[in-house]
Amino acid sequence: MKTPLPAETRRRLYEGDAKWPVKIILRAIATFFAFLAMILFAVATSLENQNFIDLDGPGDWTDGMTLAPIMLSLLYNPIVICILLFVRRGRAIHPGWHVAADLIIWGLCIPSIIFAVAGGLFWAWEPTQYYADGTVNCDFYNQFSRPCLPVLYTIGGTEIAGIVFLFLIFVIHFTLFVFACIDTKKWRRAAKRAKQERYNIELQYHRSPEEHLAHQPPAYTPPAEGSGVMADSAVKYS
Repeated sequence: MKTPLPAETRRRLYEGDAKWPVKIILRAIATFFAFLAMILFAVATSLENQNFIDLDGPGDWTDGMTLAPIMLSLLYNPIVICILLFVRRGRAIHPGWHVAADLIIWGLCIPSIIFAVAGGLFWAWEPTQYYADGTVNCDFYNQFSRPCLPVLYTIGGTEIAGIVFLFLIFVIHFTLFVFACIDTKKWRRAAKRAKQERYNIELQYHRSPEEHLAHQPPAYTPPAEGSGVMADSAVKYS
């Protein structure tokens, strides 16, 4: 299947990084997961504020805290994709940017997941106690059961789904962070090699690589078959 990208952009992408399709797909998936997680935690926080009173103050900061890595992922990934494909047209972005950004995102995911799990309302779920006749009395023993407080289970289920997507965001950005660390090491190695080659040329020929290249004779062009004429480029330069 052909991509809608121009041939020159694809060539630059493959020259810069052979794994660019995998990384682009991972960032697109992370964006989608971040969008879903944002909706889920926003709904959970809204329902909790409407139905419960937080003794520690207004708002549910354990669910609200998760929005930090989610929003960063939701903003950073589309920006990277657009810059790489449409602004720079395939020219590689320095991987050091990805090292910093992905580190921040997956680093924020860890405490967000811990606090979201620790403060989740799903810990208040309890089995329903039925009477002998099969009825349920919403007393002390059933106050947090599903028949007596169904919104608690709606919020808890929404929190669990949001935590799952947040964990997937963590896995994706940690993977992209590892890729970025490897790319940064390659980038530095290539820059060091280019610097050493430039130094060797300057040391040997006492001129810059650009000047050295400009003084090179043109490539030999063989004469046309049967013409009996020697091409100009075949003349030896003293």
